[in-house]
Amino acid sequence: MLKKVMPITAIAMALMAAPAMAQNTGHVGLAYSNNDDAELDTWAVEGATTFAFSDAIGAQVDGSIGTIEGDGDSATAYDLNGHLFYNGGAWRAGALFGTANVDTGGINPSATHWGVEGVYWLDRIALGGSAIWGDGEGVLAPSFDYNNYDFNADFYATENFVIGASFGVGSMDNGSSEIDTSSYSLNAEYQLSSMPISLLAGFTHWELEDIDLESEGFTIGARWNWGGTLVERDRAGFRNTPSSVVGRYFAN
Repeated sequence: MLKKVMPITAIAMALMAAPAMAQNTGHVGLAYSNNDDAELDTWAVEGATTFAFSDAIGAQVDGSIGTIEGDGDSATAYDLNGHLFYNGGAWRAGALFGTANVDTGGINPSATHWGVEGVYWLDRIALGGSAIWGDGEGVLAPSFDYNNYDFNADFYATENFVIGASFGVGSMDNGSSEIDTSSYSLNAEYQLSSMPISLLAGFTHWELEDIDLESEGFTIGARWNWGGTLVERDRAGFRNTPSSVVGRYFAN
């Protein structure tokens, strides 16, 4: 599995070294997720890097790649997101594009989305939101359109300890019927004072309204960070990237 996920580490290291990205921040980490409902285990390398084109214009790239295992089978999964935003000091707003895929060797769940996002900082509290629209395949239907609207809040108890929560609503439309969805999550991250290593844990829940189908799971992981404290890292870009419908379905 590590042979499959190591390329993203090399990409992140290259981003750190690139002269045009001298003011960047970000992280590279290893995460484990467990989906109790579907009895799936996921190991993935994930990362993000944010850099500035100027004092007002910035960009962020984040994603993950790894392996999903269940019932004796395994599949390679990845997601990748790009953000371009305007930095207004205490706030930033921008546009995003993302894609995700799970290679099962048969029906491959996949999704592509685009949208807008924003965040506003109040001292140690960050309030954010996003809206995405997209299309997908292989998740409960051969093909469908979907949307999701997420609201999140992060509280920084210290410069290196953050607790976050989010709530989202959306819908899936396969052309003949439309189903409403809802989601929520809780997470926390703590960076050690002696080295730029942080530990994280989270819980995610996603469900289809009026249908007895839901997906939820726990995630734990560790990250190597660059660019300063967690506050400095997160204020440079977006801590919360909206998940595609594939990520929500697999609860990772």
